[in-house]
Amino acid sequence: MKKIIVGIALPCLFLAQAVCAQPDRDGARVCAATLQPRARLVFDAVLDNPQPGQTLRAALEDKVRELVFMDRLVRDAARPAAEAASQCLRIARGCTGDAC
Repeated sequence: MKKIIVGIALPCLFLAQAVCAQPDRDGARVCAATLQPRARLVFDAVLDNPQPGQTLRAALEDKVRELVFMDRLVRDAARPAAEAASQCLRIARGCTGDAC
């Protein structure tokens, strides 16, 4: 009996994880609506220029650095804005773990 339950439960867990890990751009936009203006700027910059081969951290670093150099974002506000935007970007990318 236990083998049957385990046999049913394991595929269900893998299926649930696969469904939950799907990118959700609409959900990310709902999340982004709650962001402060600086974080929203970072969110839009990263989401509008997807880099599929790049980790989320690397994409954020590149875009935030670019925004700071273009004087669209103050250096002192860059890190908090990137951290706030990253939560919504994780939804957009469908990230479930630390490596995204």
